[in-house]
Amino acid sequence: MKTKAKKLEECSTLFEIEVPKETVDQAFEEVYSEMSKVANIPGFRPGKAPKELVKKHYSKEARKEVINHLIPDAYQKALEEHKVDPVGYPDITDLIFEEGKTMSFKAKIDTRPKFELKNYKGIKVEKKKAVVRDEDIDKALDNLRQYSAKYLAVEDRPAQMDDYVVSDLDCIVDAKPAHKKRENLWLYIDKGSIMSGLTEKMIGMNKNEERDIEVELSKDYPDKNIAGKKALYHVKAKEIKVRSLPNIDDDFAKDLGKENLADLKKEVAKELENKMKSDNDIAAENQLLNKIIDSNSFAVPSNLVKRQIRMMSENAKARLLEKGFKKEDLDKKDGELEERFKDDALKQVRLLFILDRIAKNEGIETDEKDLENAYKSISMQSGKKEEEVKEHYEKEGLVDSLLERIREEKTINFLLKSAEIKEKE
Repeated sequence: MKTKAKKLEECSTLFEIEVPKETVDQAFEEVYSEMSKVANIPGFRPGKAPKELVKKHYSKEARKEVINHLIPDAYQKALEEHKVDPVGYPDITDLIFEEGKTMSFKAKIDTRPKFELKNYKGIKVEKKKAVVRDEDIDKALDNLRQYSAKYLAVEDRPAQMDDYVVSDLDCIVDAKPAHKKRENLWLYIDKGSIMSGLTEKMIGMNKNEERDIEVELSKDYPDKNIAGKKALYHVKAKEIKVRSLPNIDDDFAKDLGKENLADLKKEVAKELENKMKSDNDIAAENQLLNKIIDSNSFAVPSNLVKRQIRMMSENAKARLLEKGFKKEDLDKKDGELEERFKDDALKQVRLLFILDRIAKNEGIETDEKDLENAYKSISMQSGKKEEEVKEHYEKEGLVDSLLERIREEKTINFLLKSAEIKEKE
């Protein structure tokens, strides 16, 4: 077998591979021999047909079998001969293959980066202390107060500023309906909302009154097709409501299941402290990992970076879709999103190789107990039974990726334990 290895870039190698005719012939002979044992050809009992007839009837199947055997075998030998450490699967191209002749093909593969790992123990990290101030508690209580607001119906007056009007709404733009009729839509009358041009003209409407209102839509209107245009709204005010906020006192605390206001404040302070600790732990971990990434600069496979960019972009688009953005508008921003995530994707891919090297250096491995704990944790978070979680990961072939993630988490915990973490105010 002849092989050539050409370095395309820092972490990419192209193999040119030739498999001799003798090896190809032998592979076909072995495949046809196995097929002859089970071949079902009219006029012959299974396994009794002459080999020439087997070749005639099963040439396509034999060709596939030989390819599936010879290419992986030749590729593996090329890796060993040139001492290349691959990442992922090869891209096979330029296959020349015919029975009775030499086989040749090219295999392009990403390779594991070569780098000298810098010191990763005893890294100095600053972490904020979790200090809950009175103003933090007051702000949290006010948020709870906002969530506990009640909306009371108004019967004795028309709508005014700061009211909520439960409305049925039709919208006409360019003599066509801009969207389906919206029913029981809560409109807040104020000067700051995107619908302020409409809601301000609803002041003075009485319950069950209908009114036509012409407005110029904001240039920031979510639907870009009608943004900035004139719109005619037909509004029916079905209900008028005012927002009523409770006082922050013992009764308020009791409504939330606490003995009194002092008890509620203690609970709020505890939750704020736990949240601060969690946020500060995450910030310290990010600080540590960024220092390790910055001190270990090396090239990584470009295909892995592209894949990471795509994944980060798709995740960002999914979050924006949940917030009401349109898919077609987001699809136009693919290039912008990919450019935004390029640097972060490069760092994340580099971190994976760094953590893998550290894990090997420190003998950090995973076992069945780690896997069981992961299934248990996923079960608690998802509300599914552990057996269901386990079955899903096994069925979808996700066990290896889960073990890899567990190993990375164990490696990060090792780095945090060995770091010099200094708390600061």
